[in-house]
Amino acid sequence: MAGRRRSWAPAAALESDGRAPYTELARQVDSTALTIRRRTERLAGRAVRLAAEVDLALLGVHAEAQLWITLALHALDRTAQALSHNTQIRFTAATTGPANLPATVAAIDLHALQDLLTDSLGALQDIVAVETTPILNTAKRAGLLRARPPHVPPRGR
Repeated sequence: MAGRRRSWAPAAALESDGRAPYTELARQVDSTALTIRRRTERLAGRAVRLAAEVDLALLGVHAEAQLWITLALHALDRTAQALSHNTQIRFTAATTGPANLPATVAAIDLHALQDLLTDSLGALQDIVAVETTPILNTAKRAGLLRARPPHVPPRGR
């Protein structure tokens, strides 16, 4: 079991600084840079999914929403392909149920979100309905807990 914990030590060190060089990671976990490089490559090859956490506001994104799109099944692939070419659509997937094409949107502001809904989605004739859920605050993305923004009071106060 100790060997397993040792194999995961570089991953834990990378969590705090994903750009840390092997020498720094080795110092943090009391190992050598060569050993850390080998363990990191082994983890990345089979057990770890590397992902970057970016504050979208730094990229100019100030309006996010989850769209719940309903359309006829025959149009699912065609509509998903059309949405995949829109740079404001971050994610989409075919699902079952009334809203069979959920999509996540990142727009520069509420006006851009409105334009996406009325112009881009409005032009897709197979869409029957769209429900929009604004994302006002995010506590967790890509598996990482996010710090509470200073302007958001804790619940229950």
